[in-house]
Amino acid sequence: MLRTESEILEFKASFGEWKAIIQSLCGFANKDGGTVIVGFNDNGEPTKLQIGKNTIEDFVNKLKTNTDPVLYPSINVKTFALWVIVEIAIPKSDYKPVFAFGKAYTRVEKNTIKLSVTEIRELIKKFTLPDFDKQFIDKNVDSVEFDEKLIKNLNRFYFNFNKNLSVKEILNELEIIKNNKLKNAGYLCFVKENKKFPNAIVKVARFKGDKPIHFIDMKDITGNLITAVEQTIAFIKRHINMEVIITGKPAHTNKWEYPLKAIREAVINAIVHRNYENAANIQVRIFDNSLEIWSPGNFPKEIDINNLEQTNRSIPKNKLIADLFHKIELIEAWGTGLFRIIDQCENFGIKKPVFRSIQEAFIIIFYKKQLIEKNDPVNDPVNDPVNVPVNDPVNVPVNNREKLILDLIKKDKSITRANLAVECKVSIETIKRDIKKLRKNNLIKRIGSDKTGIWEVTI
Repeated sequence: MLRTESEILEFKASFGEWKAIIQSLCGFANKDGGTVIVGFNDNGEPTKLQIGKNTIEDFVNKLKTNTDPVLYPSINVKTFALWVIVEIAIPKSDYKPVFAFGKAYTRVEKNTIKLSVTEIRELIKKFTLPDFDKQFIDKNVDSVEFDEKLIKNLNRFYFNFNKNLSVKEILNELEIIKNNKLKNAGYLCFVKENKKFPNAIVKVARFKGDKPIHFIDMKDITGNLITAVEQTIAFIKRHINMEVIITGKPAHTNKWEYPLKAIREAVINAIVHRNYENAANIQVRIFDNSLEIWSPGNFPKEIDINNLEQTNRSIPKNKLIADLFHKIELIEAWGTGLFRIIDQCENFGIKKPVFRSIQEAFIIIFYKKQLIEKNDPVNDPVNDPVNVPVNDPVNVPVNNREKLILDLIKKDKSITRANLAVECKVSIETIKRDIKKLRKNNLIKRIGSDKTGIWEVTI
């Protein structure tokens, strides 16, 4: 016999007992913490455990799905003779009771037992769980790599604290660092790269056809929530069509298939109001004829999803995240976001978006606006006059790569053709042809010489 089970130690033969493993971890979390060792039987003898490539990942997903609040144990795979054992350690929880499969457990000697209703009430009184975004991360704040440039810029334009404050001092002023501990909202909104909460990654994808089967392109947006907004919109813009309307006036007009203001509002709504204790990700699905935004979490019961046009209430699930987004003017505080989405779609000339609540997800579905209407006489070549006045609108189609070139030039007016080729993943000769076409259509122009000059986007 190698060792015996105790109030802080449990043996399991294999991951086939995953439900019992999760119940034991829940019991440890509600008591003093403990460890489950997978690979030993009840007598402490090795069971010659072997695990597959995705065994640990699959177990972690099951753990996240079936515990509330979600448990994040330490998992170590160790070699034992010719086999392995897996040590799964969980500390005692600061937020009790912890539930597994909708029930709360505790540890008594070497047994995992279900808590009674009375015991659950007592734990609730003793450990009141704050909202997710107000909870503190279990990581030293000094070890977090923040997006310092973002924080400094936000302080300059929105927070208006002393410009000489350090990043940490700014976050202290915002009250998202307290007693040298960082709140989840501060991590999610200001970290440079999100490595702690994989469910907070925004997944965006373009599919072929109108079903989520065949990918054309996909991306995981792994930065903080604030920069995720524009990164998501940039991906969407790369995968929807745009026409440039040349009017003969100094400024041209861009015409997209979807109302970008409404799309942006919906993306922000998903990021701010999703349930971050849900293991799922925000998903943006772009199809041939529609665009869907999936936000994890049930729709507030106080609001009728079938009567949103009559709704003017704000019930933020993540009050601290919502407050930060309000401070930097990405949202307003009056609950009119969904109303504005509906209004913008109607003004754009497309049908109202569809709102659904499916499988603990809130979904907004937008339907495409055709860029050239079949019944529009202006676009009927038979009815076009022979002599078109110089100032009449002319539609110049711009493909996805050309749109990317325009976006890159807007960000860096000195960008070289070589760098454009790298960013667009094409040859320099292809970039030269694109540049020639864009210049011919008066969409960009060169100011100064080829070596020292800059580009200017004229739309």
